[in-house]
Amino acid sequence: MMNSDYNVELSRLNQIESVDIPHLENVKMIVKDRVDAHSYEPIIWDHLKTLSDDPQLPDDLTQLRAGNQKADIVASDSTVRIDVEMSNKLDRKVRYLKIYRNDKNLSTEKALIYVHGGAYYGGSAEDTLPFLRLLAAKFNGFIYSVDYSIAPEKPYPAAIEDCLSVLMDICDKHQQISLAGDSAGASIALGVSQLSSNMGICEIYKHILFYPTIVQGSDYNGPLWNDRLIPINPEQRQALHNNYTQFKRLDKIMTKYYLNGANYNLSAPLISPMYADPLIFKKVLVMTGEFDPFRLQDEAFVQKVGMAGCEAGYIRYGGLAHAFLNYVGKIPAVEDALIECAEALNS
Repeated sequence: MMNSDYNVELSRLNQIESVDIPHLENVKMIVKDRVDAHSYEPIIWDHLKTLSDDPQLPDDLTQLRAGNQKADIVASDSTVRIDVEMSNKLDRKVRYLKIYRNDKNLSTEKALIYVHGGAYYGGSAEDTLPFLRLLAAKFNGFIYSVDYSIAPEKPYPAAIEDCLSVLMDICDKHQQISLAGDSAGASIALGVSQLSSNMGICEIYKHILFYPTIVQGSDYNGPLWNDRLIPINPEQRQALHNNYTQFKRLDKIMTKYYLNGANYNLSAPLISPMYADPLIFKKVLVMTGEFDPFRLQDEAFVQKVGMAGCEAGYIRYGGLAHAFLNYVGKIPAVEDALIECAEALNS
């Protein structure tokens, strides 16, 4: 990158406006490329360049969950408070974190339910704190991060039901409730939205989806996984391909554990939101990385929402791969994504 100063780069990203992309019709799209276009962020490249040409993933929960152990909650500072609460709706016991700005004038009108990622078998509400603290400082409302049941001990649809329980617990406290999540959590959030609509619980204001997984059981040789469609520095193309290969294997593994071996129809809308009625979602903002293996399915989904006449937004960040929220404070684009999220929720 020509200028490595964090604040300068953050300012540059914040000034980039929407563009029209021919293959994403009826979508407000913003492409926030790096100055060194079509190349990985150095931090991400340092990791991905070490992938072998045939990367393996252990199909072992202990190894897969390594590094996802639940962290302790650090004491709240003077800016953001964190309370631990419990929902008993739907006869469930669901722990969640209430994250909000320490401001006596903070309005109760707006709320965001956040669903963490982790491939359905890992992660926790505590994992979201590094970036949700920053979001809470910018969002004029309350954030609820759900510590939902993970698979395969509690397989589908337990995670969706847990998050629905929290929605039912807070829906009478706020006038405008949005849903958000990253990766598998974003898919779960879309399942919650469908049930909320069909059950008449409440209307979801907006859906903010960070690099969501949208479809299970897709064709790994099909267009949703064709990394040759992604422009990239030729010297880094093999690493991109290796990362796609790795994620094809991850996709199979997480589907297996999420459903715990059950022979469900993978095109069911609660499992694969790609096949849901897009009119349910109304307002959607998807943010993903240029080199995320889920990018092509994310683009297909947001275009489907836009073509249905809904409010569809899409922001693609140059140089980023999957799970970029983990780099909060290290990569300016991540903070920019949280600023975009707050602005979308506050409007």
